[in-house]
Amino acid sequence: MNSPILLTDDKLGLSEPAVRPEVQLAPTPTYAMEAKLIRVSAGSFRFEVRDLHFRRGRHTAIIGPNGAGKTTLIEALLGFRQAHLEEAQILGVAATRFLQSTRHRQRLGVQLQRVEYEDSSNVREILDLHLALYGKQDPQVAQALDIEALRKLPYRALSRGQKQRLDLFVALAHHPELAVLDEPFTGLDRAYIERVAHLLRYDLAGLTIIMICHSEEELDAASDVVWVCNGGVEYRGDKESLKNRLVGAFHAYLQLDDVDQVNAIYHQLQRESATLRLSMPSRNEISVYGTQELEPSIRRLIGNVAFQHCEFGPTHYRDMLHLCAQGELDA
Repeated sequence: MNSPILLTDDKLGLSEPAVRPEVQLAPTPTYAMEAKLIRVSAGSFRFEVRDLHFRRGRHTAIIGPNGAGKTTLIEALLGFRQAHLEEAQILGVAATRFLQSTRHRQRLGVQLQRVEYEDSSNVREILDLHLALYGKQDPQVAQALDIEALRKLPYRALSRGQKQRLDLFVALAHHPELAVLDEPFTGLDRAYIERVAHLLRYDLAGLTIIMICHSEEELDAASDVVWVCNGGVEYRGDKESLKNRLVGAFHAYLQLDDVDQVNAIYHQLQRESATLRLSMPSRNEISVYGTQELEPSIRRLIGNVAFQHCEFGPTHYRDMLHLCAQGELDA
């Protein structure tokens, strides 16, 4: 055992172990990715977001209509698209400095829809390059994506789903601190969707994941949401709060032959304090979302009115996803 370093105090005649200065570790940043301002202009397209942040250790789904700016947002933060950024940071490091540093980029994993390798390359070469760059490949990720079945194939021979599996492996196998995924379930068949969903929800639960979300399965794997529409961000926070705000806990669909009766019921539901969202898909249909307190009113209607067709029950995240994909604001 090494002897302690001694400092002698001649006055007291004592020898004491040296006290080494305490090392101050930098605090872990609260946010995995953040920006004070993101502004993108391309032709007639305008996109602007202020005070955006993604919480560290969370799985965040970016949802919204096609063409609203979901991919634009991610590409701007990752430096793939020209944009005006203010105070943008990735994992606590200024975004420009982070993206210029090989050491910092190793902390990141990215899967985008438009990634292509040379047709002359094969999967083995891509996997070897990934291992050389990151020094680690998690066998659980490889098994979930069945990567060994692809190893001997030329890249040009891969189907869309096989390319997606390879891209997800490259993004996740090294266990990055932050993974950014663009519709990760696109092109996968049902078996692989279930595998990747399990991988994200359980095996990689500790990672920070930001994913552009298109499907209910992708949304199920997320804890937070960022809702992009109307050229900006309408909501950022936990997904349950957005679900409660948009569609509540209860939904009913009603269909009648009598148009006058449809209108009367519509106005009746409009006056209900428990109603959150009310629409008429056609002259004979009513769709209503609300809090759980709406259920007794619907049951009374069903008991007193001869509906041609009716359905009611609890809301689902797919209801929220559908509304957000349409870009609708609160009614």
